[in-house]
Order: sequence, then structure tokens, then C-alpha cells
Amino acid sequence: MNEMLLRRPSLLALPFLCLGLAGCGSSGSSSGQPSTLQTLGNVVMFQSTTPPPPDQLPKDDEEQLVCPDVIIADGGAALRAQSGQDSGSLRHQISILNVARECTPTGNGGYRLKVGVEGRVLLGPAGGPGTYGATLTTSVTRGTTQIARRAARVGGTIASGQGGTDFSHVEDGIVVPAGRGDVEIIVGLGGGSATPARSRRR
Repeated sequence: MNEMLLRRPSLLALPFLCLGLAGCGSSGSSSGQPSTLQTLGNVVMFQSTTPPPPDQLPKDDEEQLVCPDVIIADGGAALRAQSGQDSGSLRHQISILNVARECTPTGNGGYRLKVGVEGRVLLGPAGGPGTYGATLTTSVTRGTTQIARRAARVGGTIASGQGGTDFSHVEDGIVVPAGRGDVEIIVGLGGGSATPARSRRR
């Protein structure tokens, strides 16, 4: 799965700079050169004595957008199926290995969210070929408000002679409206099940 991109602020914008620097909005000295105050303002805002070209200035939405991290729920990182208590009784394990996210501004402070999960199904000593799966839940909340909750089946089929198989899943089109408070993205596995090859109908 391709790595998703993260947009973060690239510089610190100071909209009230002119309030603290008298003459910030002046046209400069009579010689046409920028005034000392204008030069100082450029250094603070752009880390340079001259501002960048207009087409290189960051857009407001991208400046303010910080894509929240993906959190794996407690107890939701892996599911194990065992026939007993010892390590040799493990039938299979389904685990989350990697998570990623991408935020695309939609205007006015909102954004569209994409969440990706990569994982692996691993056979244990007591396991055999078959199709193994679990329910992956993706929840997006802001404070006590639930923005989205989605569930999908993940897993894969392990053929005879194989020890495991990888899976990936992407939840797309989650719309996060503008608002106050931190947004949390939580993913987790639950509801594991398996269909051994010997019991499947052909």
C-alpha cells in the first residue's frame, strides 16, 4: 500500500504582525527600497528578507490543517485463536502491522479523511490451511461526538504449505467538518473467525 501523504504547516503565519510593527503596511522608503520594519516583518513571516512569490505562499486550509494520528485501540492490535493455554496450541493470529492516514482540505476548516491499515494473518502450530478473517473497526471522534464509525472484514486465505498472508484495507470518504477540539482516529480488530480449508464447501 502506497504511503499516504501528511500535510502539515510549513511555516508560522503571524496575522497580527502589523499590529505590533508600526508602518508594516507602508509602501517603503522614498528610494523604493523596503523599510527596516518591512524587512523585519519578512524575516519573521518568511525566514527571508524578501517574501516568496505569490504562487509559493501556503494556502490557508493547508496552513491550518494538521492530520490527526491513527491510534490502535487497546486490545485491538491482534487477535489470537488457541485450542489451549500453551504456545503450541496457537491456531492463527491476525495482527495490525502498519497504519496510515491522509487528510485533504475541503474548505472552511473541514477535510476529507482516508485511513489505511496493513496487517498479516499468521498460522500457529495448531493451525492449518484455510480462510481467516476478523472485523476491522475504524472510528473517528471529536470529543464526545462520533463523526464516523465503519466496520469491514479483513484477512486472507492461507494455502497449503504457506505460513501466512498479508492484507490491506483503506477507508475513504470520511468527511470531518470544521469544529473545535481534537479529532481522534481509532482502529482495532475484533470478531475473529476462521474457515479451515478442510471444512469449506467446494
